[in-house]
Amino acid sequence: MSEELETKEHLVNEQQVLDYLAENPDLLAHHPEILAKVKLPHGSNGSVSLVERQQQVLREKVNHLEQNITKLVATAKHNEHIYKAFINLYMALLECPDSKQLIYLLRAILLEQIQLDGMKLVLFIASDEHAAELVESKSLYQDIILQRLAQDDFYFGRLKKQELALFFTEEQAIKSVALIRLGGQKDLGILAFGSIDDSHFQGDMDTLFLGPMVKLINKLLLDFSSESNEKK
Repeated sequence: MSEELETKEHLVNEQQVLDYLAENPDLLAHHPEILAKVKLPHGSNGSVSLVERQQQVLREKVNHLEQNITKLVATAKHNEHIYKAFINLYMALLECPDSKQLIYLLRAILLEQIQLDGMKLVLFIASDEHAAELVESKSLYQDIILQRLAQDDFYFGRLKKQELALFFTEEQAIKSVALIRLGGQKDLGILAFGSIDDSHFQGDMDTLFLGPMVKLINKLLLDFSSESNEKK
């Protein structure tokens, strides 16, 4: 019983010391003779003084901050690259004459400049004479629309094997996708992008760059369709 009381008393006293040091962080600065005697275990290197330990902790914090800054700079450069690619795409789409050029621009700018690994544009209605090869039956994609695009015109993430096969071949080895429902409830089609990186497209991604692009593509497809009908 007496040993238990001594242990509790030791813990209380130790906590009091810790609390006092926390409230008076400059205490040891006024008592260098104590500071020099404080030793801390340091793995295979034996023991080190408190000052040495503080310097080590500070170096570790600096290294950690430098790593974070490096990551932030890399992310900023990547975002700037994506921003410029989308600006180039917007400007080119404004003068896009038909669906053939539309496909070319999407591939040339998004696939090559942003370095995605796959793209497919599926249309449910032929927008012009160049779009015939892009048209597929909407019934083939009905499950995708209901399960992935019913609540939102964008889906980011992974697909089941049979879903993935609608857009990409096995040889492409696509792991994550971005699906975009074109035309909203008008169901003009689906635009799909793929990456071999399974974490490239994730559910929490925003549509800051994609939103304006999709609106412009929707307008172009409707314009192509109207112009095609006028020629008939």
